[in-house]
Amino acid sequence: MTAIDGGDLEAARQVLAETFGHGAFRPGQAEVIGAILAGRDALAVMPTGGGKSVCFQIPAMLCEDGVTVVVSPLVALMKDQVDALERSGVGAATVNSSMEREEQREAVRAAAEGRVRMLYVAPERFADGTFMALLRATRVRLLAIDEAHCVSQWGHDFRPSYRELGDVRSQLGDPPVAALTATADPLVREDIVQRLQLRDPEVHVAGFDRPNLRFDVTPVRNQGEKTERIGEKLRSLDEGSAIVYCGTRKRVDDLTRTFQQEGMLCARYHAGMDAEARRRIQDGFARDKVRIVIATNAFGMGIDKPDVRMVIHHDLPESIEAYYQEAGRAGRDGDPAECTLYFAKRDRGLRDFFIEMEHPPPQMVVDIYRRLEAAQGERVHVRDLRDGEHEPGLNAAVQALVDSGLAGKRGYQAWALKPGGEQEIDLAGLEAHRRYATQKLDLMQAYAESVTCLRARLLKYFGEQEVAAACGNCGPCMAPVSAPREELSEQARSVFERLRAVRRMLAQEADVPPYVIFGDATLREMAVSLPQTRQDMLAVSGVGRVKFERYGEAFLGETRVVNDGEADPAPRDPAARRAERQPRRRRDEPGQETPELSRTMQATLELARAGLSIEEIAGERRTTTGTVATHLARLVRDGLIEDIGTWVDNETVLLIQRAAGDGPIAKIGPLKAELGDRVTYEQLQIVRAWSNRGGRD
Repeated sequence: MTAIDGGDLEAARQVLAETFGHGAFRPGQAEVIGAILAGRDALAVMPTGGGKSVCFQIPAMLCEDGVTVVVSPLVALMKDQVDALERSGVGAATVNSSMEREEQREAVRAAAEGRVRMLYVAPERFADGTFMALLRATRVRLLAIDEAHCVSQWGHDFRPSYRELGDVRSQLGDPPVAALTATADPLVREDIVQRLQLRDPEVHVAGFDRPNLRFDVTPVRNQGEKTERIGEKLRSLDEGSAIVYCGTRKRVDDLTRTFQQEGMLCARYHAGMDAEARRRIQDGFARDKVRIVIATNAFGMGIDKPDVRMVIHHDLPESIEAYYQEAGRAGRDGDPAECTLYFAKRDRGLRDFFIEMEHPPPQMVVDIYRRLEAAQGERVHVRDLRDGEHEPGLNAAVQALVDSGLAGKRGYQAWALKPGGEQEIDLAGLEAHRRYATQKLDLMQAYAESVTCLRARLLKYFGEQEVAAACGNCGPCMAPVSAPREELSEQARSVFERLRAVRRMLAQEADVPPYVIFGDATLREMAVSLPQTRQDMLAVSGVGRVKFERYGEAFLGETRVVNDGEADPAPRDPAARRAERQPRRRRDEPGQETPELSRTMQATLELARAGLSIEEIAGERRTTTGTVATHLARLVRDGLIEDIGTWVDNETVLLIQRAAGDGPIAKIGPLKAELGDRVTYEQLQIVRAWSNRGGRD
C-alpha cells in the first residue's frame, strides 16, 4: 500500500460518515487508520465494541485497486462482516471450507477484477496450494489479521494455524500487515509482533475500560446453589439476550436441561454438537429467535450481537484475558449490561485439571518425536500420532517439537526435520508455559475472590496506568446496577417498537440478522429525534448514505407519522404498514394521476419507465445495483411497475419460480444458493416482488 498523506485521513472520515453513518472516529481508530494508509505495519489492541474492523475496512475502501485480505478464525464471523459490508454497499466476499471449489475461485476472481475490496479467509486457506496460486495472481494491498491474539502461545485462544501467518506476507507480494485484537497483555503483544514479523509497527493500545458493563462476582456454596442463582438472574432478563458460559460440555447439557424443564426458553451450544445444529443455534441467536444460549467457549469469536444484556460465567475462566473477551460480548451497543461470575471454592480444580491435560509430560514429547523420526521425513497426520482416541496434550507435544526446531507442521500434517535430536527437545519451554498458565489462573482466582474494585483489577491487569481505586459500578463498589440508559418516553417507546418491527421485516427479506440493518442504539435515536427528511435521517448515528438509500424510506415511514407530540398507540404489523403505504394518488391535471413517492424512489421510477437497465439506472443515480433492485422491487410490489421484462427475461422468471415452488417467495438466499450464477440477487428481488403480487406464468 503506497504511502498516503494526512489529507486522506479526511477522506477516511468521509467514508466513515457516508458508509458507516458515524460523525467521528472512536478512540484509536484515526491513529491506526493513518498508519495503515501510510503503508506501515500496525498492531491495534482495542476493547470489544471499539471498532477494530473499521481500522482495515476504511483503508480497503480508499484503495483504488487491489484487495485487502482479512484473516478471521470463524466462518460465522466472516459471514456476519461480509453481510454487514454488503448492506452498506461495500464489495466483500469470503472463502472458506464450506464453499465449493468454483465458488472459492469466483470469490478470488471477483477480488482480482476489483469487484470486491475485501476478501475474508480462514488461516487454514493459506495451506491450500490452489487457493494461493489464485491469490498470488491478485494484487494484495493489505493483510489484515483479526483476533491476532490467536497467534501467541501465551494468549488465551492460541491456534496453531495462526502461527504460520508470519510466512504468508512474502507469498502475497509483501503487503503491509495490520494485526488486531481485543485482549492482549504486554507479553502477548510482544509475541504477536515477533510471530507475524511486523516491521517497525505502529502499536496502539486503546483504553480497555467499558463503562457500560457492570462486573460482579457472586459467591456460592455449591453447584446446586449456583444453578438456582443463575436461573433467578436469567428470569430477570427484560430485553435483549444472554449468554451463560460453562467450563465443560456436560455442564452445558445439564444446565440447559434443568432450565428447559423449568420452562425457560434457552438453547445449548458446544463443540460436541454437529455443525448444522451449531449453525442453527448461532443463526437463531443472531436473529433474535433464541434469547438465551448456554455454551462452552466454542460459542465465541463469531458473536457480534450488539444487544447482549447479560454474560454469565458458571465456571471460573482460565485467565483474565479469556474472561474479559467473553464478558466483553455484553453491551456492544453501548447500553448497560451485566457480567456476572458465580464462584465456588472448588471451581479452581476444573482449571487445574485442564492445565495438566494441556501440558504433556516429557516422555510423551519424546515418544511423539520418535514416531515422526520413524517416518523418515514423510508427513504424518496428527491423528495418527495418538495412542488413544482423545489423547490429551498431543498438539502441545507436537508444538514443543516445532519450537525446538525438530519438526515441521502445516495444518494437521507434521514431519521430523532431522534424526537423532532427542537431546535438543526444549522441554523447558513447555514447562515455562505450564507455569505461565498457572500464574494466569492464580490471577483469575484473585479476581473472583476480590473485595476491592473489579474494574480496577481488570484495567491494571491490561497495563492501564491511571486507574481509579473505585469505579462505582461493580459488585465490591456497592453500586446499583450500572447507570441506566435514558428511558424512552411512552411515545418514543411506541415508535421504537414499530421501528424494530420494520427492521425485522427488512432483515427477513434480506436474510440477515436484524442488527446488520441497524442496531438498537440507532433505532432508539430515531425514536427520540423523529427524523422527517433524508438529511435528518443521515444525521442519526449509524445511518450511512447507502443504508439510507436501501432502508431510509421504510423507517421514515414510521417516524413521520408522529404529529403534534402524539404517536400511534401501539406498534402495527409491518404488512399492515406496507398496505397503508400503498401510493396515494393526487391529480395533477384531469385524467392523470401521480403517486406520492420520495424523491429518490421517483427518480428510479422515471428511469425505469424510460427503459434503462439496472446498471444504467445505478450509473445515473450514482448508487449501487442492489439499491436500484430494492427500489424496483418496491415499485413492482406497489403496482407502479407491471412489466419486469426490461430487467428479467421470461426464461429466468420461470427458472426462479420453479425453484421457489408454490406459494409466496420468502427468502432469496436459499434460491441464490440453489441457482448460483444463473441468476443475480437483483433479479431474485424483482421476481419475488412480481410473483408475490400475483405475476405467475
